[in-house]
Parts: sequence; C-alpha cells; structure tokens
Amino acid sequence: MLLTQLEYFVAVAREQHFARAAAACFVSPSALSEAIHKLEAELDVPLIRRGRSFEGLTPEGETTLVWAQRILSEHRSLHAALQSAHADLSANVRIGAIPSAVGQAARLVARIGDSHPHARVQLVTGLTSEQIADRLRHFELDAGLLHPSGEMGADLEVHPLYADPFVLLVPAGDADVLGDSVSGEAVMRMRLCLFEPGMRARQLVDDAFARRGLVLTPQVETDSVEALIMLVSGGAGAAVVPRSAVLDGTSAAGLRLVELVDPEVTLEVALAHLSERPRSPIVDAVTAAITAR
Repeated sequence: MLLTQLEYFVAVAREQHFARAAAACFVSPSALSEAIHKLEAELDVPLIRRGRSFEGLTPEGETTLVWAQRILSEHRSLHAALQSAHADLSANVRIGAIPSAVGQAARLVARIGDSHPHARVQLVTGLTSEQIADRLRHFELDAGLLHPSGEMGADLEVHPLYADPFVLLVPAGDADVLGDSVSGEAVMRMRLCLFEPGMRARQLVDDAFARRGLVLTPQVETDSVEALIMLVSGGAGAAVVPRSAVLDGTSAAGLRLVELVDPEVTLEVALAHLSERPRSPIVDAVTAAITAR
C-alpha cells in the first residue's frame, strides 16, 4: 500500500468526481484510477461505487476513508516532528476560521510566519463552527478558530481566546451624528447589513435583540465580514459586527465603530484542535502562535 494511493482515494472521496480529484492531485485521471484499483485489489474490497461517474463510497470505502485520513495525518505529523527537531518546521499548516474570526486568523498566520518562515499556511475561511469541527475530525484541518459550545466533544481540545463585543460599523460621517454609543432600538430603525441567519454570530445578535423585544430586519445578508465592510463602505447601510473582525483599517476606509448598548452582545472565540497524544508539532506551532504577543 502506497501513501499516494491513499491520497488519491481521499481526493476522490472529497471531490466526489474522478477528474476533479485527478486535477487536485496533479495526475491524469487514468493514473488516479489505476492507483485506486490497485488499492482495492490489495485490500480485497471495493471502495467506490462506479457507474458512468462517481456514485459514492461503498461501506468498506467509508471505513477505509477514516483510516486513510488518519494515516495521512500521522505521516504529516511524523515529518513535522522530524523537522521541528532541527527547528525547521516547513509543513503545510491548515487552519479554518469562522467569518467573524478572520481578523484574528490573519494575525495568527502572521505570527506563524514570523516563527516558522519555511512553513506554508492554508487558511480556509467562511466555515461554520460545526464545519471546522468536522474537518478537524476528518484530518482536513490542523486547527480552527470557532465558537465553542458544549457539543464540541471530548475528542477536541478547545482553548478559549477572547470574548468579542459586537459594535455598529458605519460611515465616519454617521458616527459623528450617532456619538459614542447606540441603542438597540436605534439600530432596529436603521438600514442594516447582517450575517446570514444560519451563522452563529447572527443568531447571537438576533437572540440578544429578541430578549429586548426587538427584531432586526436587514436589507442585505452575507456570510462574509469582508462583504459587510464593503457594503457599509459602499453606502448599503450599517452593519452589526464583532469588534476585532473589523478593527484594523476602518479609519482608512472611511468607517467608524460605534459601541452597541442595550443590548450588549459578545461572541466567544476559541482555538480548537484534535486532543491526540503525542501532539503534532504543527498544532504546537499554532498554539504557540495564538498566545504570542
């Protein structure tokens, strides 16, 4: 059994398409198909249901996928451990981030680069906390910035980082009129741009306003902090956002942050990774960077 065979099989399971998987692995479809056929022959079970196209994994394939992801992850960790013994971590560090933690993720990436100049970082944004947890469990991410909850599970190690207050993001001229703070009742009457309803950050805001008997009716909804900043900058309305997600560069963009009071809303953000031992040097690099000052 070759690691490349496992990599190709995992790619097919992820892409659910043979040609896309081959492109992702930088091989021809015929080479990828041959490698998976050899893997099936060695394991003596069918892994993929084939018709005229990919039709899903067999039950044996589902079991093999879990082990293949684990084996490939352990292989990466072995290389990272050998590199770190020489203080030269050059692994690919895969980090996921919820939209409201993109600013914190950017700072984390910069710190990793400062400490490990040969490391390559893949930052995946626009994920929900549940998607990050799922990708951690499937060894598709090394760490993630997410909203912690009691449903994370004992297989994940969670490090609380900060409680981020929500603020109102407005054009600088509007901030001069509003003053230093704004009430929920005033926000409710504004033209608003908010996160999409399925996102945890939006649910926190809606719940806090609902406890005051207030309902927000946004004109625009999006899944991106960057989109909210662009919408406010373009005159589409004001946005309720976590402070740290937009703190840097707002003045240069002609925007201002106004404190949100009554209700006050905060967002808990944590770093999560698999609670495996021995811990991967990749995870050690991320946890060291997140606490660096």
